Order: sequence, then C-alpha cells, then structure tokens
Amino acid sequence: MVRQNFAARNVAKVLIMSVLIFSSSLSGCKSSTKSQPVDFVERNAVYAVDHGPDRLMLVVEITEDGRLRLNKIETGTISDPGVLSEKIGAILNDRQKAGISLREVVIDPQGKIKSEDLEKLIERLASVKALPIRVVKDNL
Repeated sequence: MVRQNFAARNVAKVLIMSVLIFSSSLSGCKSSTKSQPVDFVERNAVYAVDHGPDRLMLVVEITEDGRLRLNKIETGTISDPGVLSEKIGAILNDRQKAGISLREVVIDPQGKIKSEDLEKLIERLASVKALPIRVVKDNL
C-alpha cells in the first residue's frame, strides 16, 4: 500500500512536470531568429466579432490531419511547410513592392499539434520575414 502511494505520487509529479515543461516551451517559443516575435493569443484577440475579417490578414490553418491552408486554400502539410512558406514569401514580396508593410501571419491550429511541428512552421515563416507571427492558443 505504501509502495503504491509512493509510485502514484511519483507518476503524478512526472506528469505535472511534463505539462509544465511543455507549456513553458510553447509560451516561450521563439524562432531561431532573435528578432522574430511569436505571440500566443486568444482567438478573440485575432478575430474581432464586431468587425469583418481583415482582408489582408494571412491565416494559416493547421487541420487535425496535418494539412495546411492559407486563407482557406490548401498549401501543403505540416510535415512539409515548404509550399506554404514559398507562397507567403511571394505574397510578402508583392506587398513590399506595392508599399504595403503588413507582414503579419496568424497560425490557427484546428487540433493538437506537436511542438516540434509548430516550431518548424514558425521557423519557415520567419525565413520569409513574416512579422509578427501570432499563434491562436485555444487548441494547443
């Protein structure tokens, strides 16, 4: 009985520590480029209820099965975000040529996502100079 309680407490401690470490790694997630801010935000901070969606907003949805959508258009998978980063890079270059300074990208996971996959996606977006990158944390 004493051994079972001891083992149960140790398992509980390990689980709590794992959750804390995972949570702190997500909330402190920064891309490898030091100047690249990543903000974890609530859904209502991104999508204003009383206003229509910003027509220049770039939203990357990550579906539950790992597909990526850029403003509702399929653009690859979370395991290979190259197509997505190329498209966003082209959009941002076109905006720069047109004198539009908006470079924000919102990542909206529709389900659970591995932290490694999220970091990889953020790094790819940072490589095309998306700024800032905001992650909707409601589903993380």
